[in-house]
Amino acid sequence: MHMKRKRMNRFPAILALVICLAVSFWVTGCSSGSSSSAGDSGSSGTTQATTGEYDDSYSSAAAPEEFALDSATDAGSGVAAPGEDNASQEVADPNRKLIKTQTVVMETTEFDSLNDWIQEQVKAAQGYIENAYVSGNSAGVSAARTASYVLRIPVSGVDGFMEKLRGEGNVLQYSENVVDVTLDYTDTESHIAALEEERDTLMNMLSQADDLDTLLTIQNRLTEVRYQLENYESQLRIYDNDIEYSTVNLEISEVERETVTEDTSFLGRLSEQLSANFYALGKGLQGLALWFLGALPAWIVLAVLGIAAYSIYKGVRRRKRRAALKAAEEAAEKERQNKQKEEKQEKNIN
Repeated sequence: MHMKRKRMNRFPAILALVICLAVSFWVTGCSSGSSSSAGDSGSSGTTQATTGEYDDSYSSAAAPEEFALDSATDAGSGVAAPGEDNASQEVADPNRKLIKTQTVVMETTEFDSLNDWIQEQVKAAQGYIENAYVSGNSAGVSAARTASYVLRIPVSGVDGFMEKLRGEGNVLQYSENVVDVTLDYTDTESHIAALEEERDTLMNMLSQADDLDTLLTIQNRLTEVRYQLENYESQLRIYDNDIEYSTVNLEISEVERETVTEDTSFLGRLSEQLSANFYALGKGLQGLALWFLGALPAWIVLAVLGIAAYSIYKGVRRRKRRAALKAAEEAAEKERQNKQKEEKQEKNIN
C-alpha cells in the first residue's frame, strides 16, 4: 500500500512535466514560423526592388550589348549547334579556319596497281605525298605486303579523291577529325600586326636616337621583336598549310580475298561463311603441301639416313643370329663328344 501511494503521488508531477514540455515546443515552433515568414517577405521585397532596377538598366544599355554579343557568338564562336554537321558550319561561316584529318584502313587484291593509282591521283589532285612506307613481299601462299601513306590533298579536291579511293579497294575503317583553329589563327594575326607596328616604331626611334645606350636598348628590343615576329609568321604558315591541305592517313593491306563488310540475309551470310571456311581449308592444305615439298631435300636426307640405319641394324641382327647358331652348333658338338666319351668308358668297364 505504501509503494502504491508513492506511485500515485508521482503521477501528477510527471503529467505536469509532459504538459510543460509540449507547451514549450509549441511556443518555439510558432516563433520560428513567424520569423521565417518575416524573412521570406523581406527577401521577396528586396528581390523585387533589385529586379526593377535591373530592368531599367537593361532597357537602356544592356540589351544592345547583349544582342551584339549573341550575334558575334553565333557568327564566329566555332561551336556547332546540336545536329549541325561540318558542312553546314562551313556554309554558315566560310571564314572559319578548319584543319581536317581523315584516316582510312583498306585492303586490296591489286596491291601494285593501287599504289600506282595513288601516285597518279595525288598528282592529279595537285597534292603531295608527305610520307610513304611499304613493307613485306608477295612471295608465298598468303600475301603479306602493307603500305602506309600520309597524303596532303587540297581541301577543294579531297572529297573527290576519297570518293575515287573507296572504289579502288575494300574500306574497313574510316574516320574524320576536324579541328577549328579560328581563334588561334586570329590571335596569331593580331600578334603579328602588333609586332610589326612595334618594329616600325623601333625603326623610327633607332633612326632618331643619338645616344649610344639608347641605341643599344632599341637594338636589343628590335632583335627580340624580329625573333617573335618570325616565330608567329612561321606558325601562321603552318596553319595555312594545314588548312589548305587536308591530311589523309592511309593504311593498305594486300589480301588474296577481300573481307565482306556489307550486311546480308541469313542465307547470304551462311554462304559467305561456308565459302570462307572452304577457302581457309584449301589455303591450309596448300600451305601444308608447299611446306612438305619445300622440305623435300631434308626428307631425302632423312630417308637416306633411315635406310642406312636400317641396313646397319639388319647387318647387326644377322651377325648376332649367325653367332648364336654357331654357338648352338658348338654346344651340340661338345655334348655329342661328351656322350661318346661316356659310352667308351662304359664299354671299357664292362
